Amino acid sequence: MKKTLLTLSLLVIIVCTFIIIRAFNYYTPPQLQEPYKIYSHKNGDTLRIAFIGDSWAYMHNNHNCKIAQIVNDSIHSPASVHSYGICGLTSREIYEHILDAPEFNQFMQERKYAYCFVSAGINDTYKKMSTSYYKKSMEGIIDFLLINNIHPIILEIPDYNIVKAYHNQKIEKKSLRRFSMLVNSTSLDCKQNFRNALDELINEKGYKDKVSIIRYKSWNKDYENDQKRLYLHDGMHLNETGYEVLDSMIAKTIYQNRLPFSSW
Repeated sequence: MKKTLLTLSLLVIIVCTFIIIRAFNYYTPPQLQEPYKIYSHKNGDTLRIAFIGDSWAYMHNNHNCKIAQIVNDSIHSPASVHSYGICGLTSREIYEHILDAPEFNQFMQERKYAYCFVSAGINDTYKKMSTSYYKKSMEGIIDFLLINNIHPIILEIPDYNIVKAYHNQKIEKKSLRRFSMLVNSTSLDCKQNFRNALDELINEKGYKDKVSIIRYKSWNKDYENDQKRLYLHDGMHLNETGYEVLDSMIAKTIYQNRLPFSSW
């Protein structure tokens, strides 16, 4: 009898946990806010760039001045960069933050950004969320930026050491990740699945000419050497050299994107 009750209790716990995780991974994004006043860029204006997202955006605070200089050297125009990242956020949490945080929205209105670099999805792969969760969140983020006349620059999931990141976790987190992998049909190394999901979103929603994507192979294609050269010891976050390489790609992307805007 006791064994039966224990088995039933365990089954109930598993089913409830399954439902909770499914509900967490599949959701309807909050409604977008009204667009801000359209800002027309004029010759001589400082080009303003925002960074939003996870720890990659947060840790960029120490490099804001450097990329501003890199962009300045590339486009021969003053540039300023401001990072608004928060460590550990998934793509959904990033989207909800940019909708709900009053101070962030105030900055977005006052600073009149032309570009926004988006680092989202790394924690989705780390926490083994579903690709559907990622796509819906990215759709919300992209739409938010576009209706506010801000050009999104999306970071494709980089080639970080996802296996090492998993094994560096405590046993209870590993167990949670394993269960999430089972529920979401997500493999341990799911980076390419999320890259494919981003491409699907871009094609499905017609974003191709509206956003820029920094492909991981454009700057992070030599896995073994890049792990030593561009990443910290954890294999998950960039070191100073890594940010310099990534920032050069961001500057190049902005330079290429500026060409059609003859009014600047």
